[in-house]
Amino acid sequence: MTAAAVADDRPAAPSPPDTAASSASAASAPAAPPPASERLRGLVVTAVDRLAGAAAAKVDELSDRLGDVAADAAKGQLPGGVGGNAALQAGLAALQGGNPVWAGIKGAVSAMSPTTKVLLALLLILLAVLSPVLVLVLALVLLVSAIVGAVKS
Repeated sequence: MTAAAVADDRPAAPSPPDTAASSASAASAPAAPPPASERLRGLVVTAVDRLAGAAAAKVDELSDRLGDVAADAAKGQLPGGVGGNAALQAGLAALQGGNPVWAGIKGAVSAMSPTTKVLLALLLILLAVLSPVLVLVLALVLLVSAIVGAVKS
């Protein structure tokens, strides 16, 4: 490339403006953009506002969850479901000198839904009704195995 070609690529220098035209264009010309430090400050303020809003939302969500846990604890249902409630109640009973097994059973039942409690009651009734039959079958199996053992020897 030659020097003349480089000179042709540059934009032409503006012509000196007319004084009347310059005053009219100065009034209609947009204001100069703010300096970079002001723009950066604006970005930082916006980012901090958004982060503060997100943090406030998370704090509200966490406080709602803690409120739910406190309400459940007031009803006797602690976090962790049936097993967690049973373990916690058993641990508390052991620390207080009570029976941890019975406290664990009561804690587990108190954390169950009403449907589960009804099903558990029906299962216990069925077990109580069928247990004599199971004992009789076990006795017969032991008697037959004793007879078979005596005949083989």
